[in-house]
Amino acid sequence: MKLLVASRRVSWRRQGGSRDTRCLVKNVDINLGKACNNRCLFCSNGDPTPEERRWCKLWDVREEIVRRRADGAESIGFLGGEPTLYPHIEQIVRFAREQGYRLVSLCSNASRMADKERLVRLLDAGVTRVAVSIHSHQARIEDGITGRKGSFYEKVLALANLVAERRRGRLPDGLSLNTVLHRKIVDHLEDFARCMQGIGIEDIRFNFIRPSHKAERSKAWVPSFEHTTPAVMRLVALNEAHLGLSLNFADFPLCKLPFQVLSNRTLLRRYVGENWDMTTDVTETAGDTPQGYNRFNWKIRRKEFKAYPPGCERCVLLTQCEGVWRKYLDIHGSGEFAAGPAVAEACMLSA
Repeated sequence: MKLLVASRRVSWRRQGGSRDTRCLVKNVDINLGKACNNRCLFCSNGDPTPEERRWCKLWDVREEIVRRRADGAESIGFLGGEPTLYPHIEQIVRFAREQGYRLVSLCSNASRMADKERLVRLLDAGVTRVAVSIHSHQARIEDGITGRKGSFYEKVLALANLVAERRRGRLPDGLSLNTVLHRKIVDHLEDFARCMQGIGIEDIRFNFIRPSHKAERSKAWVPSFEHTTPAVMRLVALNEAHLGLSLNFADFPLCKLPFQVLSNRTLLRRYVGENWDMTTDVTETAGDTPQGYNRFNWKIRRKEFKAYPPGCERCVLLTQCEGVWRKYLDIHGSGEFAAGPAVAEACMLSA
């Protein structure tokens, strides 16, 4: 059985369209700088230096937008830090649209989109998709993660604004949640999904936590797969029976997906997050420093942070699985992967 994991595709929900409409699109993400109004405890940016928090010059961003378009990119995303804090964000979004990018996205904590007028200006400039980082449906936990009291309610207000604009026909390429799957949410995935659906969200991506920053060696924040896999299955079952959300999970070793998903070709395509990703080249800016840009392909770069536990070399899914975060193994060890290849092979034979 062949998976789509290695093909890095994207699906976005268009007005009246279906989630199964797939397009092969070349994407570029530009990191504008690491300045942010939150201090998320598991953020891979950690504690950025003053140099890293410095915004990229407007001219350099425009130059990179032109360069990447000439290379064939049709889609562009702006990242941070928090990209909506970038002082020229509306200008570069408008410029990207003028250069011919048909999808322009923001990956944002959405706090500034709680201001409806600011959101409308971003949409008028040409934003066609927004992915919102929110990691709990409980204010206490979300505010604890971000390190800023009131951030949860800002995000809820922003999501309400975004949903309203989407229903008016804005955001033609989608509105989604970009949620870290961490220890304090793993037992509440169903409640989280129901809560977000109640706000009007239809698309959720769960990224298994990459142990970083204050969560780097923390079992309090990094759950084991032994604990996580059954919770994922409960949510998948609820989604198939009742919710009907566009829902997927990324950064899971394939053998740690629920057996029912791994052994079902349709569910495997639907719920493996990497199946829905674009081919993405990243430009990471470095402010005014001499090195200028750091350019890399994220699919290749992310593998540097992952490893294959003992036994994976005989797994039938080896060439299609990215492995597990190395720092996860520092926390939980590799014992729970001993049966992984056998499970994967049994599923593939039955599929």
